Amino acid sequence: MWRGVVAPLREIETDPPPKEEFNRSIPGDEWVQEKDYKNTLAATVKAPPSAIWPWIAQMGLYKGGLYTYTWLENIFGCKLHNTDRIHPEWQNPKEGEIEPVCQSQEGKPNSGWLVARVEQNKMLVWRGLNDAQWMMGIYIDSVDERTSRLITRQQFKDPETWTFAWWMEKLWFAWAHSVMQHGMINGIKERVEKNYKGDK
Repeated sequence: MWRGVVAPLREIETDPPPKEEFNRSIPGDEWVQEKDYKNTLAATVKAPPSAIWPWIAQMGLYKGGLYTYTWLENIFGCKLHNTDRIHPEWQNPKEGEIEPVCQSQEGKPNSGWLVARVEQNKMLVWRGLNDAQWMMGIYIDSVDERTSRLITRQQFKDPETWTFAWWMEKLWFAWAHSVMQHGMINGIKERVEKNYKGDK
């Protein structure tokens, strides 16, 4: 029912993403074998991967935030705050770490994101805890010396059909996921382009 609301967000500020970009196989796809939801967004960023990566590397609840719409995130008690500068102390995400993303969910089963794939200047990919059928990744493709493509993909398997959790997913969370993913990619793009000064 949200298809008409969510679909335009896929286009972000430009293209829309070419079919080959939307359908391409990327690291993390293998962790969700029976997906019910898949959303891929892309944006052109006027900066090289090395200028984008520090903003991605520091993402997290107690670090740089998620760069998305905090008013929406904080409806759920996440208490997120987005930074507008690069913090050197937050530049080393490590595979196997659990990244807290919502304060109200801490201590609950499957709370947080497992850092599953880290390649500097290329990708940061999270997956659900305890083999939960969920993943989200941010990927950087270099176009030329001063231009990159920033891609984010989120996919997951819905809760058991007809349960309360399933209805909440269909009526609210699918829309919220897409809106927050849209805010995240644009939030990264805006911060990178505002702060990137080019080669000196």
